[in-house]
Amino acid sequence: MSSQLKQALDEHELMEPFTRVADKEEDPPECLHYLSLFRDARDVAEGEAGSGVNKHKLVVTSVSWSCTGSTIAAAYGRYDVVGWCTHPGALATWNLARDEMKPNKPDVRIDVDNCLMACAYHPAHPAPKKKQALIAGGTFNGELYVWDLSQEGDLQRSKSNVLCDVRHTEPIVTIAWCYNRTEDGKYGNKAQAYRLVTLGADGRVLLWVWHKLEQPLYAYQLLWPQPHSERNVLWGGCCMSFQVEGRSGGGGGGGGGTASNTFMVGSEGGKLFKCYVDVNEMSLKEFGKKVEAGERLELRVPIKDASYMEHAGSVFGIDCSPFQRELFLSSGADGSLRLFSSLRDQPLMVMEPSNSYLYATQWSPVRPLVFAVAAGDGHVYIYDLMRSKGLMRPMWIIDVCEGQGTPVYAMAFNAKMAGSFATGNSDGVQVWRLPPGLGSARKGEEGLLRKIAATDDVDELLRTQGLR
Repeated sequence: MSSQLKQALDEHELMEPFTRVADKEEDPPECLHYLSLFRDARDVAEGEAGSGVNKHKLVVTSVSWSCTGSTIAAAYGRYDVVGWCTHPGALATWNLARDEMKPNKPDVRIDVDNCLMACAYHPAHPAPKKKQALIAGGTFNGELYVWDLSQEGDLQRSKSNVLCDVRHTEPIVTIAWCYNRTEDGKYGNKAQAYRLVTLGADGRVLLWVWHKLEQPLYAYQLLWPQPHSERNVLWGGCCMSFQVEGRSGGGGGGGGGTASNTFMVGSEGGKLFKCYVDVNEMSLKEFGKKVEAGERLELRVPIKDASYMEHAGSVFGIDCSPFQRELFLSSGADGSLRLFSSLRDQPLMVMEPSNSYLYATQWSPVRPLVFAVAAGDGHVYIYDLMRSKGLMRPMWIIDVCEGQGTPVYAMAFNAKMAGSFATGNSDGVQVWRLPPGLGSARKGEEGLLRKIAATDDVDELLRTQGLR
């Protein structure tokens, strides 16, 4: 086959399905469920003020889908707390597959004594023939919990020790479940072979055995020089995402892959860091002995690259592509959403969908060229690189707050039920039905993503593909 003919066939394979989809009119995203831990104050009978009302003004800080895709979990907390937090927080879950599901009465409610800032379902539980439904939560005061929602009575499986010298002393902002081959060897069950990794606003990255949270397994600190200075400072963490390796099953990330040892961090000061978990069993044992003995520890620095173009302000969202490991998205207080390759210091693309802060950002777990970002103006902006013409504009704009402009702090695509999408704000959780075109990958889509990762000019590449 001649090279010209092969190229023509490749281009036809890439473009034909998307041309067909783009020409088809689709209904916009539709809200199916409004879920809340609280009743609206207007719906509370006179004389019952405070009963079921959000008197502590909690907002949804994090959302997470269960591994089956049928249950959504929400963490409730606040972002405006200064110092030690005394506001109560909560975790709430709703099983959307239940006929008797009640929007204002979660199936599970767990109260904690300070704001809950992050939550993450175990990516593989419930495992076959297992009833466990594990979920981890992190609080404003730095405590880490693991709950088993299948248990009767006390759901708590483990909790971090507030008296341990090596712990988070500020909010836990991100929790990741990471598959570990060593743990797999111990248990002989991949579903149990996960460690927890937490990022704190205190600039610490801690590794944990999820059922032994008395002390961390290992700890790092984000110590790095300030711009135009050789003075090292501790950079507070805002968000974290692990690169994904392989896509042959497992649950380390979207697309069916497992988390690698490389992860990206967004900081309060706007810097982006490429980091690496590089500990072995010997260093873990040595670390554990020093923590138990109360010895002073000099935490290592996981940062391998900090040359990426900075955001002007905090980086609130970061997400590594589940289909192309070196690509990642970042979003921040400067209102910009950026597409980076971890191999280059300048962004491949910069999008500015809003003049407000941009919070969570995420790639679609099923469409390699689709991603979304949640904004402080009350909208979620969904991009589809195959279907944008002219200037880089979002394909869909979801008005989560119905014109009220309430910030959307959290969102999550559903890896198992691709048509479902969740958002979280001060009103609670909203579950959306996405258009069919966002629900399944198209032939040639991953090929174009690989080209985007390799090109110096994304706009020109898309133009040559007829997408500009």
